[in-house]
Amino acid sequence: MCIGRYKTKVEFVYNKGNETVTYCFLNSTRTMDFKGIESYDSLACFIDEVVTPDTKYLKQCKKTIDEVAEVLKSSQFKYSVMRTIKGGSIGKGTAVRDLSDVDLIFPIYDITTVETLKQKMSGIKDAIHSLLSSKFRIKDSTTTTWAYNTHILIDGDWQEVDIMPILNITQDPSNLTNEEIKSIHTKMRKEAGSTERGYYNRCLRPLQTEFIGKHPEKIKRVIRLIKYWIKTNNHTIIKSIAVELLVIGAWEDLGKPHPGIPEEAIAKLVFDKLKNFGDIKLSWTDYYQPADYSVPSKPYILDPVDPYNNVISEITNHYHRGPNVPKADIAVMKQVDRLQRDAERAFNSCK
Repeated sequence: MCIGRYKTKVEFVYNKGNETVTYCFLNSTRTMDFKGIESYDSLACFIDEVVTPDTKYLKQCKKTIDEVAEVLKSSQFKYSVMRTIKGGSIGKGTAVRDLSDVDLIFPIYDITTVETLKQKMSGIKDAIHSLLSSKFRIKDSTTTTWAYNTHILIDGDWQEVDIMPILNITQDPSNLTNEEIKSIHTKMRKEAGSTERGYYNRCLRPLQTEFIGKHPEKIKRVIRLIKYWIKTNNHTIIKSIAVELLVIGAWEDLGKPHPGIPEEAIAKLVFDKLKNFGDIKLSWTDYYQPADYSVPSKPYILDPVDPYNNVISEITNHYHRGPNVPKADIAVMKQVDRLQRDAERAFNSCK
């Protein structure tokens, strides 16, 4: 058994035939609020053994990415793809074992304006579906405004994949310059509609992946842990990007401590923020100054690369509605209330 934070243990040794067997029991009577954790588990070992992707899972994701990317870049796809970029939790290094999908972003050479992409998006998604269904076994295919989602069977395992076409408006979409970032923000400022800004936001996704991915492994371990807690408690009201930024914000609030800080200390502060959800205010100044834009009322978590993207906007928009609250707002707030109650229980379990 992996021995983590706990420094004391009890060893029970006995002979089994010609073999000596030793069982180690950690000296703990506490069970933290994570599905599957035992009172004798250290949190570090639980993250290692249950939450962090194993080699098999990572190889599966890599193979899925490689095979889908190869098909999209082939001459059989009717659109000319500049390159494919790994995004999402896999790209950031924050994937949870067996609970994360694969995200692929690809700019198309001759699509350089929002208007063109909006006009062609339906046809692009149809072409993706047609091509993938001719090359792989797929199921449960759906579309959103900006992406095509499906499940692909690779080597006997089903893998969820999000495929997102984006504009060709930068020299290297995986390595944006400061000038290109400012140019995208300027174009977003001129757009009144959230849909139009959404197309530009997708061009900034590789930068978002870089921002989160550059953080220390200790932070990514806590991100995976909180994502695991969110998913196993079915808190669909909060997105993965919000969890990632909450953990980074908690780590920064602690003063970006030495890597030796236990995961539990950071997780506890995240749960403290979640149980006091209405007080959340998070933003960064790496790529823009929030004060130069319209900062929403709390609670908010601003995307560090997109000043117009509050990653918990679905919650913020329902948070304060006055005396006449629509049914939709009541439904959202019930989910928030349950999130806060569960977070308080988890907070109290972290001693």
